[in-house]
Amino acid sequence: MAGLGTLVKLILRRDRIKLPLWIIGLVATLLAMVPLLRDIYGDTASLNTMYATFSANPSALFMTGPIDEPTFGAFMMIETLLWWGLAIAFLNTLFIVRHTRHNEEIGAQELLLSGRTHRASSLAAALIVALGINALIALSLGFGMQFMDATWSTSQSWLYAVAMGAFGFAWAAIAAIVVQLVENGRSANSLLAGLIGAGFILRGIGDFLGKTDSIGVHQPTWLSYLSPFGWLQATRPLTAHADWWPLIIPIGFAIVAMALAFILLTHRDVGAGMLPGHKGKKRASYFLRTPLGLTWYLQKNIFIGWLIGVLVMVGTIGALVPQMSDVYESSDSMRQTIQAIGGTGALIPSFMSAMIAITCLMVFAYAIHGLSKLRSEEANGNLEHLLATKLSRLKWLGLHLATVIIGGLFMLAATGAVLAFCVNSLSDFNVDMWEYILAGLSYLPVLFMFVAIYLILFGLLPRLASGVTWFYFGFVSFALWLGPIIRLDKAIMNLSVMEHLPTPPVEDIKTTPLLIITAISLGMILVGTFAWRQRNLLEK
Repeated sequence: MAGLGTLVKLILRRDRIKLPLWIIGLVATLLAMVPLLRDIYGDTASLNTMYATFSANPSALFMTGPIDEPTFGAFMMIETLLWWGLAIAFLNTLFIVRHTRHNEEIGAQELLLSGRTHRASSLAAALIVALGINALIALSLGFGMQFMDATWSTSQSWLYAVAMGAFGFAWAAIAAIVVQLVENGRSANSLLAGLIGAGFILRGIGDFLGKTDSIGVHQPTWLSYLSPFGWLQATRPLTAHADWWPLIIPIGFAIVAMALAFILLTHRDVGAGMLPGHKGKKRASYFLRTPLGLTWYLQKNIFIGWLIGVLVMVGTIGALVPQMSDVYESSDSMRQTIQAIGGTGALIPSFMSAMIAITCLMVFAYAIHGLSKLRSEEANGNLEHLLATKLSRLKWLGLHLATVIIGGLFMLAATGAVLAFCVNSLSDFNVDMWEYILAGLSYLPVLFMFVAIYLILFGLLPRLASGVTWFYFGFVSFALWLGPIIRLDKAIMNLSVMEHLPTPPVEDIKTTPLLIITAISLGMILVGTFAWRQRNLLEK
């Protein structure tokens, strides 16, 4: 373990900004959900309706897990446990890959090994910091949940918090194994994202196939316990059935997985993986040899991943629409919240309009993620080689912009189409599919605005492009979903671009704000393009 302390300090210095933002963001948003959800769903009638509806809905079992009892604690668990668990899983896997496999990929690991550093110290340092991250998340959640609400006990609060921490570290241990198997960070992140998705789906299938026992508690099948998400859910925190014993599984698994990771580390060379790399064809296809083909190759995984996420989310929402009338008719506060987001009118159309707006946020996130390739290609040196050919700066930029915008356009149209199809197929409601496709496409100017914000920053302040754009995206999401609930000041709400648009199809589409936002966006894109053309290439 030579050099372990120095490497821990190096990791903390490298991520001195990212880690606090991740931890504060996760903990603060989760704790903020407690009073907000209590205001909306906390009354007895709403909880009884939610319990009856979600208990009998297979789609709800798959997406949120079972609700054990008509209490606010049980409802809080299905609303937050798995979804914040997803975020914690990605935090841990991305962190481990960044400080292990990525270091080898860029040559930093060889530089570290040239000093007084043992080869195992890098992996050990990353795992130690990951353990600290999850412990800090658990402590923050434990104290926060304990003093945030009186409907659950201190033991239940700490079980919720510790389960989250143990679950997160289990994924850090899984990532420690995966980085030994593949040759680069991109493959490791892709494989880990697939494992996280597979774990979530496996848990969902286990819950879907489960049965209710004699005391009225839903028991999943054995498939659920093959997934870390199933281990997390098995603790059933914040309910009368809270159980500490399932925590033995993720803790024991993490110990065994870490031991296996160190064993694999000793059996491979620096920069290599245990699995043979895919060398690919000797010659690229004709399409891949073109600038457009290369751009699509770089963007396709981002597009496919976000497209699947959008389709799964909107399909689930469409499957839940038949139950929404019972759920939201029972509470005036819930009805007001939905109408604040989706517009006034009939409750179910307002709900669907609100869900279109919320799902479109995923499309905007895709655009930011796709555009981040601009900065990464510049920072890792690949762009310099491309521009040494006949490819011009403007053509390279234009190809990435066109790919992202066309991909976003397709997702916006698919959002309305899939929602309308699911509602028409699974409920007694009958909606016009073309009307809902147009409702999704009406958010295209917002997509342009996020593209414009990233591009103008990429041209003027490239190192801040991703961070500032993601920050504004977070604000827009907060203003859309929580702004009406907490009655955010109108002046602050107006800073969100979505605040100036109607919410179709409940409200009529107004061309004036769409044209104004589009014109402003195009102006910003032109400024960003000019600035990009004039500035020098930068490295990280």
